[in-house]
Amino acid sequence: MKKIDLTTWPRADHFDFFLPFSQPYFNVVIDLEVGGLFKFAKLRQLSFTACYLYCLQKAVERYAPIRYRIVDNEPVEVTDITLSTVFLRSDESFRFVPLKTQNSLLEYCEHYTQQKDTFLDKRLLNRSFIEGADKIEQMYISILPWFKFSGFKHAEHTPNTSGIPKVVFGQYQIEQGTLPVSIEVHHALMDGLHISQFIDVFNQVVAEICKEN
Repeated sequence: MKKIDLTTWPRADHFDFFLPFSQPYFNVVIDLEVGGLFKFAKLRQLSFTACYLYCLQKAVERYAPIRYRIVDNEPVEVTDITLSTVFLRSDESFRFVPLKTQNSLLEYCEHYTQQKDTFLDKRLLNRSFIEGADKIEQMYISILPWFKFSGFKHAEHTPNTSGIPKVVFGQYQIEQGTLPVSIEVHHALMDGLHISQFIDVFNQVVAEICKEN
């Protein structure tokens, strides 16, 4: 974890402005163009979901603002992000499945399968989830493969003061080659421009995978 220097950070005033807001989060919903990645996954018999989650994780590694968090009312940058991902069980209940950074797409797909096999059989509030619940080195990921959405509102319990982003993926639209995604971030840490830049990084990762593999 590294502190962000407020004396040199261009958004220092924006941070101070948005920090005391009662609801400081904003979200955008866009369609990701991932037709090439979908075809790539199907040709190689890989999970499409694992492939786009890998691209998300690599984009998070490359783009620092999505890793900014708030600790003791100060901005910090963290590394080694875990995706706290929600997956459905056969009984139509869900479980939280943590996905960690891997060295390659194939390793990530194996990790994805192993983690799902492990955590879908656990209780919802298992020891691993409880121990990691307060960690700021994570992002919250949901997957809703049953429908396309154009807006999203998260359930809330206690205020998320740490600035952890929330990302929701919807149903892949095969004719358009698009995947709806909702991205929610803390306005003290990011603006709309930064979400746009993050999406550009994600798209670059997708292009690299489709080209190199």
